[in-house]
Amino acid sequence: MPLFPSNMPAYFMSQLQNRMAPAKIIWQICDHKRGHENQSSGLIHALSKQTAIEPIRIDIDKHKASWWQAVRGIFPPASALPQPDLIIATGSQTHSSLLAAGRATGAPTLLIMAPPKGLTRFFDLCIVPAHDQRQGPNIIQTTGAMNTVEASPNKEPQAGLFLIGGPSQHHNWDEAALLEQISAILASNTEHHWKLTTSRRTPASTTERLRSLAADQLKVIPVEETEADWLPQKLAESSYAWVTEDSVSMVYEALSSGAKVGLLPVPRKAGESRIIRGLDALKASNHILSSSENQPDLSSFQAPPPLNEAARIAKIVSHRFF
Repeated sequence: MPLFPSNMPAYFMSQLQNRMAPAKIIWQICDHKRGHENQSSGLIHALSKQTAIEPIRIDIDKHKASWWQAVRGIFPPASALPQPDLIIATGSQTHSSLLAAGRATGAPTLLIMAPPKGLTRFFDLCIVPAHDQRQGPNIIQTTGAMNTVEASPNKEPQAGLFLIGGPSQHHNWDEAALLEQISAILASNTEHHWKLTTSRRTPASTTERLRSLAADQLKVIPVEETEADWLPQKLAESSYAWVTEDSVSMVYEALSSGAKVGLLPVPRKAGESRIIRGLDALKASNHILSSSENQPDLSSFQAPPPLNEAARIAKIVSHRFF
């Protein structure tokens, strides 16, 4: 007697087979940087929706391989761990460990974010933001960074969120101009209720001035007063999100949440930047609205469907490796 009825639809048969198949072992090499780990965790979560996954976290602060070990395919933790079906890492500090683990186990390696050009060919697959302008047979481009945020159908129609960053590698800071932008948005959206949070880069003086704006319409919650899951929860609730231009990862998280997203410009440093290229491409494709265009109201803004790059890449990865 066949295991599955012959008249069972192909989709449901494949789902049953996936559930019965042994879990795929994925090693996730981590560097303790939230933005990096969000990308690999987002991809692993998306993969788990397609097939059974058993992720194993490997921290490089305990198990970082040297370049000598990478060249020779030596990765001591491998002897105590199950054989992986795939090894995923994000960020430059994980490169040597990813190469060492791949060579030691023979498992395919997937690197998120672009490596130096000379290293690209040593990884089985590289997931690279389109603004890095990298191409190759083992490169797949994404719109920005993958993340763990998913679009939520349970948006509160009047809920909005301000996400405030600070001076960065690509941006300077103008505290007075920022407060002026936020005040204009509040004045144009009096029927909405807003929450505002800061980041680790937000200057203390900015945080204090933002606190002075707090009222019934606006609640200010500095990042030091939030839990790890605060931002994903608030993005799931919020119909609108205004993000300072320097906070690139939060821009893509907001776009993935299904909120209408506005950009709060901050002064750009001189010279071309791949980060700036990515933001300008989002504006050109109508994914985000800039408050510098004197449009402080997101209500009538018509944006494309939410980003879901983790799910899109997961389908490619599953087909290629599983």
